[in-house]
This record gives sequence, C-alpha cells and structure tokens, in this order.
Amino acid sequence: MVMTEQNKMRKKMANTIRFLAADMVQKANSGHPGAPMGLADIAVVLSEKLSHNPKNPKWLNRDRLVFSGGHGSALIYSLLHLWGYDLSLDDLKNFRQLDSKTPGHPEYGHTDGIEITTGPLGQGIANAIGFTMAEAYTKNQVNSEMCELIDHKVYCFCGDGDLQEGISYEACALAGHLGLKDMVLIYDNNAITIEGATSIAWSEDVEKRFEAQNWNVLKINGHCYDDIEKALDEIKSATKPTIIIANTIIGKGAGELEGTHHTHGAPLGDKIIAESKTKEGFNPDETFQIPEDVLLRFRCALENGELAEKEWIHRHKEAPLIEQNIALEKLLNPDFSSINFPDFSNDKEMATRDSNGKILNAIATAIPSFMGGSADLAPSNKTNLKDMGNFPKGRNLHFGIREHAMASITNGMALYGTTIPFNATFFVFSDYLKPAARIAALTGIQNFFVWTHDSIGVGEDGPTHEPIEHISQFRALPNFYVWRPADATENIEAWKTALTMDSSPHGFVLSRQKLKTLKPKRDFGDVSRECSTL
Repeated sequence: MVMTEQNKMRKKMANTIRFLAADMVQKANSGHPGAPMGLADIAVVLSEKLSHNPKNPKWLNRDRLVFSGGHGSALIYSLLHLWGYDLSLDDLKNFRQLDSKTPGHPEYGHTDGIEITTGPLGQGIANAIGFTMAEAYTKNQVNSEMCELIDHKVYCFCGDGDLQEGISYEACALAGHLGLKDMVLIYDNNAITIEGATSIAWSEDVEKRFEAQNWNVLKINGHCYDDIEKALDEIKSATKPTIIIANTIIGKGAGELEGTHHTHGAPLGDKIIAESKTKEGFNPDETFQIPEDVLLRFRCALENGELAEKEWIHRHKEAPLIEQNIALEKLLNPDFSSINFPDFSNDKEMATRDSNGKILNAIATAIPSFMGGSADLAPSNKTNLKDMGNFPKGRNLHFGIREHAMASITNGMALYGTTIPFNATFFVFSDYLKPAARIAALTGIQNFFVWTHDSIGVGEDGPTHEPIEHISQFRALPNFYVWRPADATENIEAWKTALTMDSSPHGFVLSRQKLKTLKPKRDFGDVSRECSTL
C-alpha cells in the first residue's frame, strides 16, 4: 500500500474509530473491542462510497448497511456519530448502559441509522439478503430503461461466527441462486473466535464455498486502503452477489493484545489503550478523542447524503413514465380497504389452510406489495399466488427447504419499505425459524407466518410431524399474535385485524382437515380484543 496523503488521512480516521471503540468498551467495562478495531480501515473506505443521508435515515434509495455481528456495536455507533446521525458523543459514553441509545447489541427503532435488529449471529446475513430481495422486486416494478428510481447496494459486515451458523448457508445459497447482484457481504476474516483460533473447530475453504454458491469472490488485505477501494469499486459492475473476504487482524492497534482472542469480548485495559494512542499520535490521557480534521471528513456524509437524496427526489418527480411513480406510490402506501375478501358463507366446511389460500390471493390481487412463499410446501400450505409469477418479477417466493433463512429474509423484506411479505411452512417446522420469529416480535416487525397442518390432524405422518406443544411457545412470546381460526370466516376476520397491526408479527395456525363453517350472528367488527383466535 502506498501511503499517500489520502491514505495517511484514512489511517488517522481509522485510528479514531479504533480508540472510540476501545474507550467505549473500557468505560462500560463491557463489550467487544476486537472486531471494531479490526474493521476500522474497511469502515473508513466504505464511508467514502456509501450513499445515505444522516438527516433522513429512512430515505428509500439509500444503501443499506447491516452488521450481522451485532456484538461489534461500538463500530456501528462510532460511525453513526461521526457521520452525523442523531447520536451524540454523550451517547457513546453511555455505551451498554440501561436506557441509553447505545445498547450492547443494536436495536432497530431505538437508534437512528440501525437498519434491523440482527440479534444472534447469522441472522443479519439473511436480513441483508431480504433487503436485497425487496430491492430487486421493487426495481422490476418501478424502474425503466429511461429512469432508475431504485439503484442502491446492500452491504453486510459478518465474521467467522456468522458463517459458521447454518442460517448463513441457507441464505447465501438462495442469494447466489437468485443472482442478487446488489448484495455485498464483507467478511471479517480474522480467524479468531471466543475460544481461540477458528482452526480448533473450522477448516473449510470459504472462497470455494461461495464460488459453489454462485457468488463473486474477492480477497483483500483488510488493512490495505488500496485493496479495499479497488474491491468496493469492482462490485459496482457485479452480475451476482459478492463476498469480499477481508483478511484482518482482530484488535488491530491494541499493542500486545493485537491478533488474540483476548480482544474479542473484554476491555483492553487503560495501559494498553494509552500505549496504543501514544504510538499513533493520540493523547494517551484523553478519552473519546475526535480530531477536527477527522470529524470534518466523516461529516461530509451530511452534505453528500442531502445532495444524493435531493437528486433522487428530482429524478422521482421527473420520471418520464408516470406509471413508475404510480407503481412506487402503490408499493409505499397499500390500500387495505380495497381488498375484496372471499365469502365463505355458502361453504359447509373447509380446511383453514384452504380458506387462507383464497384470502392470500385476495390480498395480493389488491395489494401489489403483498408477496411471499413457502419453504418448499406451497401446494400443501396453499400459498401459491395464482397468475402472479415468480420472484423477482413476480410475487411467488420459492425459499427451498430453508425455514430459518426464510423467516429472517422476510423480516428484512418487511422493513425495506415497499414489500409486505408472508412466509409459510408446516407448524411443526416452526421450530426451525423460532429465532427469527422472536426477533420479529422483539423489534415489532409486521411479518406474517403461515403455519399449516396444525395439531394431530396431519394425516398419517405420525408424532414427529404433530405440533402439539408449539402453540404454547408462540402464545408466550410477547408482541407475537397467534391466530388459530375456528373456521374460514374467522380466518378472514383474523387477517383483517392483522393487516392493521403494523408493529407486530402474526402467526396463522391452520388446519389440514376440513372444519365446519360457522354462521356468525353478528358483525365481527374489531375482533382484536374479542375473538377467540388470540
């Protein structure tokens, strides 16, 4: 790497991030300094490329940045403050404290600039792929050769732990199959986990793994600014998802602890931090230092972001095809009152999986943002959206047999802004996706879970496929609404209410066997507090 004046400045910016992260963890006496220090160089160069607006974190056409390893939150918060988001230096000083804006793991809706609550390792990768899938569908609905209203990237930082989790295999295999060219996975390859070197439990060839999954693979020195810039420029012309395998040193700059597992999840100590600051020309006696020239460069995000959004708004208003703006408006503002729900009053009996299938199609007919699919069970779940085509141009999603990834992907899609997803499987297989359902409940994501083949009425499959205890765990989950309709008519009322509750996930527990259609003697009205389905 040539140490140009630009790269000298980048190093100073990276060291500012490193010492902010170290100081945050030290003050809290809790946290993970290693990953933020190791990723600081990449974060600086990415800052130069990222299109976002700190003054409007919800700008639709922004690049998304997801941190799958949420324990590295000191890096996230440092960047948000430096960029100019609503996160003060005092907020950094309150890192990991009760009621602060800087909790130990980042939480969507709690801190501006956090795209999604990633939670346990691996889910963030699937969330990011969900964002990319929502973007791909939206592109097909609103872009034209003359005017691209949606044209951004989705970046995701991940580590060794994320890639060891099974969900990453599921999600990345699907992303490669779909050719999601705007997905960029930045792999912090520092070869260290909590117990020591990754070699004690892991020896796979990540490059070959991702090549086999139809990904573009780039390998870089994660501390070489020229390497990092070249890779980030190269992805602009990618025709499939990209993983940047960045060889890094955990705890970069942490003196004698650099490169060891001791930097992963514990404070570095005042002595190590002071020595490290002295070596890099920072004041060893001052905490939370941000040199003026460093802040000035990071804060360019404010002006650049505002200009980028204004340009996009102009492009939006001046779109040569009025149909583009109409299509985008319908995606952003669904009209649920326009849904023509089916009438089951003349049906003597019907399985609720069958009535639910008709309801899904009625919703999709009226709401162009409504889409979804099953984990290879659409014929049994009755979730096929008739004559609506397949993703990315159509609205039927084929997840393959990947329940956990399916649920995390649809969590991401639900927060993107232009898609309203559902996902489906047999109720007994909800075991495989419970972590994502829990995050949806904790975060307040309106994700719709369709679970068919309820209870013992599953036919001849036997006890391994009979979901006897499952309904109890979801009913015990705060902010998760469980709907178990008694018949087809109640199924409609459940959906009518669920669609209006936009800060909660919903599980529809549906029968395989036919159920007698009941004849209600009153208008259901608002069933959210009365209906027996809760």
